[in-house]
Amino acid sequence: MKGVFRTRALVLRSTDFSETSQVIRVFTRDQGILDMLAKGSRRPARASSAFPSPFDLAGWYDLNYRARGTDLHLATEAQLVEGFDHLRRDLPSWLDATFVLDVLRNFFSPGDPHPDLLREVLQYLKLLEHGQGRRRLRNRFLQSALHAGGVLPRWDCCSECEREIDTGAYLGIPSGLICSFCAGSTEGQFIDPRVRAYLAADSGREWGLVPSWEVPPREVDAAWNLLKSLLLHHLERPPRSLRYLRV
Repeated sequence: MKGVFRTRALVLRSTDFSETSQVIRVFTRDQGILDMLAKGSRRPARASSAFPSPFDLAGWYDLNYRARGTDLHLATEAQLVEGFDHLRRDLPSWLDATFVLDVLRNFFSPGDPHPDLLREVLQYLKLLEHGQGRRRLRNRFLQSALHAGGVLPRWDCCSECEREIDTGAYLGIPSGLICSFCAGSTEGQFIDPRVRAYLAADSGREWGLVPSWEVPPREVDAAWNLLKSLLLHHLERPPRSLRYLRV
């Protein structure tokens, strides 16, 4: 793929490359994850500057870039669309945001676009501004990410017999959700019916309704532990940001 392209992109990582430049990893709407060199992005801005300011982590940009035959493309112009400044005013929200960026950066391969997930991530970052329901929002994000990665189990039926589950079930990783009848000697983590009902309802819930949704904290915590175990199974190493989250 060569040529000049325009897209919108979320900055997942930025690294100073020199006194005047940065290397950035972005999640683009059209091409998924891409790595780019932004020459001159750290220079003092002028009216004619292609980059009004250095790239910010979690910034949402209009971005022009030149695709090259290597893994490192050339960013040629950018304009900030949304900086999510509220994230930098609240440490717990910022830690949740960096966790999301960390998951996107490590869970998905370069060149694999997920435009629906990207739209959901932008909603997530905006909703963190309200300062409520952070743990429920985090669970909602993990379900979306695991679904986009093709590894989210169905919460309403058994992966073995495909029958609808109306009682307790077991989560076998990576086999999926298994009903009590099929479990037998299969090793798996028991899921309380109330937790499974919460996960099933959460997976399709509108983002704007998540922060105000009243769910018992015990069920939210149990769901987080289940989703986290699924995520960690499919990553080579745990996200570094995970250890800093304020549960």
